[in-house]
Amino acid sequence: MSRRLQIVIAAALGIAIGAAALAAISGSGHSDDADVRILARATDDGRTEVALQQHHDGEWAETIRPTQRFLAADATPGEWRASSTIPIETGAEVDSATVGKTATAQMHGANGDEMGTVTITQGPRGLLIQARLTGLSEGWHGFHIHETGSCDPDFTAAGGHYNPTSIGHGVLHEDGHHPGDTVNIYAHADGVANADQYTVDATLGSGTATLFDDDGSVIIVHEGPDSYGADPAAGGRVACGVIVLDSPDS
Repeated sequence: MSRRLQIVIAAALGIAIGAAALAAISGSGHSDDADVRILARATDDGRTEVALQQHHDGEWAETIRPTQRFLAADATPGEWRASSTIPIETGAEVDSATVGKTATAQMHGANGDEMGTVTITQGPRGLLIQARLTGLSEGWHGFHIHETGSCDPDFTAAGGHYNPTSIGHGVLHEDGHHPGDTVNIYAHADGVANADQYTVDATLGSGTATLFDDDGSVIIVHEGPDSYGADPAAGGRVACGVIVLDSPDS
């Protein structure tokens, strides 16, 4: 399933979940078990329409849209109605032993000057990435995870963006984006950039998207902003830091 389709389905669920919960027990006025499916389709003007159907007696009933009435005519005002649980796949679980672990990238410029730190914390579903940077030019900068844990000799050893599953680039790309993509950070006139970001596309633990594969990974800051499209267009690399797993006592 593509990342875009996952997003569309998640959005569809967000819009229709309440409707599904009500429709699953409404209409006939009782709460017998029945299957419910959510439908989504693209419109000519680029919107996503969401609807649902309930399965009874071997066939799917009429399509019900969110704009229609979902409560039975005899519903009691102020009374909540609820369906049975609808399971939603939210991605691979993170090993509980990994949650809370941290990693740090000590950032430096091409001339060796220290440029702050990036701290990464493993959460139950993803990574919190906290950048505290100095020495940058004023303005927006691309901020990425790169595929190789080396900044030598001029940051080119870091390779390209971290992309273990060969997904396209750009958080706005229609086909999804790879784990190395994050959003731009802004440096003020004094060169300081403080930013918190979050990603569910990578982990400090084991798995396909671990930041600690055979050759590690780094944080790279670019001279210009990322385009968020297929071509990053962020320019040269102005800061680099190898991501190192912190010891439990650090």
